[in-house]
Parts: sequence; structure tokens; C-alpha cells
Amino acid sequence: MYLSLLYLMLVHPVHETVAEIQWNAKTHRMEVALRLDILDEQWLAKTHSQATTKSGATQNWHLKYLEQKFRVTEPASSGHPLTSSYHWIGREQKGPHVWWYFEIEPTDKTKPEWIQQRMLEDREPNYTHRILILGDLGKRSLNLTTRKNKARLDQAKDDRTNKATDS
Repeated sequence: MYLSLLYLMLVHPVHETVAEIQWNAKTHRMEVALRLDILDEQWLAKTHSQATTKSGATQNWHLKYLEQKFRVTEPASSGHPLTSSYHWIGREQKGPHVWWYFEIEPTDKTKPEWIQQRMLEDREPNYTHRILILGDLGKRSLNLTTRKNKARLDQAKDDRTNKATDS
């Protein structure tokens, strides 16, 4: 019995995304490289192709999805202007994962202070979204979940303090 439980734990899929983000002060855009499992991308493509067919929309489904689920500014509401624009750079498959490359440009051109990641919560409720913040101060990280899907960027922990030492 213990052996089968151990086997189930080992083959249980990890539900996670990893995003590397960096503010580009010259372009006033948050540059994002987002890694997700290829099966999650296939599920998203199927889900959004069905929705696109029903609505007749031809907009890039990747950007439409990201505008709703991966935020660094408040979403536009009725009667209020857009707070950011999204720019698709491309995608790249590496083994069982796919990388999405895109940029978020806040309309006010100011560096975002927070991030919200709600991707794939309608597929599986226990995703972890690891956010790696690249820049002048080294690499810092945040972990977001369904329960805590938004955080201030200045709350990120320095990855150098999380590593084990031999001393």
C-alpha cells in the first residue's frame, strides 16, 4: 500500500507556472517570459478556440487571456480607459513546457508596483505561480496561489537568502 501511495505522489503532476519579469525603463514595458506545461497550453487553446468560435472574435486568444489573468495594472472597466496594453512577442516549446513571451505597457508609463496571476485557476484550483523578478537588485521571487493571487513587487524575497550554505 505504501509503495502505491509513493508511486502516486511521484507521478502526480505539478501544477505550476514560472514567470520571469523585468521592467524596461526605456520602453516603459514589463517584459515577461512565462513557462507553462504544454498540456495546460493545449487546454487553454481548446477552451479559447471554442469561445472564439462562438463569439466570432479574431483577436489573439493568448493576449485576450493574459489581459484577464496576468495583470500589473487594474483592468479597464466600463466608462474608464485602458490601463495597459499587451504586446505578444511569441512562443517557444522546450520539451514538455512552452514559453510565452509578451510585454505589458502601462498607459501611464510608470513601473508597476504589484502583480496578479490568476491563470489556469478554472482548470485546477491548486496552481502555484512562481514570479522571478529580474533587475538591478539581483533576482527576487514571489509565489502566488489561488488563495493569494496578488502581491506587491517590493514584497519579493531575495533568492540569495533562500539558498543553503555549506558553512
